[in-house]
Formats: sequence, structure tokens, C-alpha cells
Amino acid sequence: MKEIDLYSEAKPRYHLLIPNKEDGLVILALYQKYGQQEFTEDQIIQVINKVLSDLGSSGLREESNRNNNVILRLQEFFLWRDRKRKLYGFKSYGIEFCEKVSKRLSESYHPAKIERLFKHLLETLNASLEKGPADLLIWKDDHFQQRSVELAKQIEILDQQVSQSVADFRFQIKQPQENIVQVIDNISAGLDGIKQHVDELKAGFRITYDIDDVLEPMLKDPACFELLDSIDEVMRYNEHVRNHLDQVSVRIDKIKPGIREFIFEFNQRELDRKTDQFIHYLLDHATYTRQEGQTKKLTLPAEVMPLVIKIPEAVPRFCVLTEKDLSRRAPLPVIDRSVDMEQTRVVMAKNHEKLAQRKRIQDWTQKALQQIEQDGQLDFSPFFFHVLAAEEADLNIPVRVAQRLVKQCKGRQYTIRVAQQEYHDPDYQNLSLWNMTILKKI
Repeated sequence: MKEIDLYSEAKPRYHLLIPNKEDGLVILALYQKYGQQEFTEDQIIQVINKVLSDLGSSGLREESNRNNNVILRLQEFFLWRDRKRKLYGFKSYGIEFCEKVSKRLSESYHPAKIERLFKHLLETLNASLEKGPADLLIWKDDHFQQRSVELAKQIEILDQQVSQSVADFRFQIKQPQENIVQVIDNISAGLDGIKQHVDELKAGFRITYDIDDVLEPMLKDPACFELLDSIDEVMRYNEHVRNHLDQVSVRIDKIKPGIREFIFEFNQRELDRKTDQFIHYLLDHATYTRQEGQTKKLTLPAEVMPLVIKIPEAVPRFCVLTEKDLSRRAPLPVIDRSVDMEQTRVVMAKNHEKLAQRKRIQDWTQKALQQIEQDGQLDFSPFFFHVLAAEEADLNIPVRVAQRLVKQCKGRQYTIRVAQQEYHDPDYQNLSLWNMTILKKI
């Protein structure tokens, strides 16, 4: 079969190949009434008027031109006309269109049939491979291609049932209902039934894993090299239908929490509404009486049962004590605590050393800031090595001084400039710094 550019070929005739809603319903109504029998132009016009009236778009203005245009459009692909006898009938494209629509709408879910089809595919696959790997192509053409479309349709039917349940829920929720909760429960029960169908389908589709197990070793067999495309097609189809089935299941799982949340919010609003009505009823119908020397007594409406507002008797309270609570506790032993003087001296020495080091860092930082204030700048690299020498090569102190200086000078009245040129001190050959200068802003 010669390949065509489907897009380019269909573009100018799309509105004739795929009818609009009005034309499509006219075609289906004609097929339902006359099937493959012949019919007259007047009968077509009667169907057109009935369909447009049902859609609410009928009108007497230019009715004749409208009907003629519809008939002319349908003659392109759907209807043929016998000019001598002035009769019309369906073309093969029109019959195929109507039968496909009818079949899709009348198809139902058959889990047992699905499992039976998969078992048949597995059995015929094993029988074909016993004759030789090359018979896989015969199995694919005679069995797999014919069954794969029907198997995929079962998933589409379930997905359409979910969509229809959602559409029914949205429609019914807008209608005046005496018991809206019952309507929601029915919708939820319908979704539960569809979810059960999904689980049944999953049980049938488990056989696809058995088919994959049979085909997977053939991917590694050099003798099956020419069959790789066919094997890959079958395995990808199996994965495809399993993924679609999971999507239907996930879709249901996402819808049901929304329905439960709607029920909760509806019940909450219904409770608030009834509470508000009850309070207003009490305010409108409650009365009070008052006798001389006594306080007012509120009398509720006769329809309301008397309420116990206060319990006059004091409710006794009991405190339960166990035998453990009454028994005398044994005295706790006295702990003799001692101080390790040697450990204390070591800790104190370390603390004094840390404090002295912190003070030297603070003194060097303050000295650097004073030099910047006096001279307007500080060449930090020589200053760094000066601090290092004064601290007897203790690198920790000049590094801490540099950190504190950068932190204090950054973003204030100082500017820090770094030149990518190394500065070396002859006494410390293995250590170098970038030339850094701290300037006082004018």
C-alpha cells in the first residue's frame, strides 16, 4: 500500500471526513432508522429537522438552503444518490462510521474474556515457538495483531466509565435533590465497582508477564536477530497496556478522596444550616414567665424536648491511691562527691590559654585598625607575616586576625583590594599570600 501524507491529504477535506456534531447526529439518526435500506430526500429532511430541533438550533429562516447544504456535505463520503430513482443510501464509509460508533457505545466490560484471550495468546505462542523461532511472525500476524486491539478497548471502556461517573456526579450535584448524600454514595459505589474491574483486569493482564518471560530469552539468542523488532513490538505493547491500566486505577484513587472531602464539607454546611434554623426557631417561639419576686423562667416551644441545663447535685470525685503511694520510701544513699584537683588545674590552664590567645587576636586587630586610621591604608600581607613572627610561627593567630579584619572592614568605611600577585617573606619560604590592601574611604 502506497504511503500518503495523511495531514496534507486530510486537511482540505477534514470537515467532510469528520462531520460536525449536527451532521454526525443526522448520519447516526438516518442509519438507526433506515440502516442499509434506501430513503428519499424528504425523509432525510425530516431527520435533519428532528435532529436540529432536538439540539435547539432549528429555525425557519433559509431552512431549504440549510437542508440542501447538509445533504451535499453528506454525499461527499457518507451518502450516495441514485439520480434516476431519486433515492439515497449509505456508502461503505458511512456504514463503517455508524457501525464503529454503535459498537463502541454498546461494548461492555468482560474480564473473563480478557483472561481467556491472554491465555490463548500464551498457549499459541508456546505452540508456535515449539515449531521454530521463525513461527513467531506467524503467531504475531494470526493471533497477536487480531487480539491486541480488542484488549486495548477493554481499558478504554473502563476509562470511559470513570469519565461518565465524573460527568454524572457533576450533573446530579447541580440538580435539586432531597438526599444528596445518597446520590454521592451511589457515585462512590460506582467508582468502587470500576476499581474492582481494574483489579480484575490486572489479574488477566498478569499473563502479559508470562508472555514477556517467554520472549525475553529470545532477545539474547543470535538466531533470533531478525525477530528483534517483532519481539520488541509485543513486549512494548504489553508494557503499554499495563501502564494504561495503572493510570485508570490511579485516576480513580485521586477522584474518591475528592468525593469524600465534598461529603464532609456538605455535611458540615448542612449541620451549620440546621443549627442556624434551630436557633432562629428558638428565638421566634420561645417564651418566658415571671412571677413576683422571682427571676424570669424560659419556656421552650412545645416541639422541643426539655433540656437539662444544670445538674443540682454535686458529683463526687474519687482519688484512687495505690499501696505504693502510701508506703514509706527508702532513704536515698548519700553520694560522696570529690573534686579532681589535677583535672581542674588542666581545664583552667586550657581556658587561660584560650582567653590569652583571644586577647592577642583582639589586640592585633585593634592595632591594624589604628594603623589604617592613622596612615589611611594598611598593607596587610607584610602585617600578616609580622604577626606570624611575633607569635613565634603560630599560624592560627594571624589567620584569625585576617578573618576578623575582613569581617569588620567589609561593608563599612573601608575598601579591601586584592591583587593576584604573591607576597613572600624570606623567613617563611613555604608560605605566600596575595597582596591585600585595606584602604580607608575618603
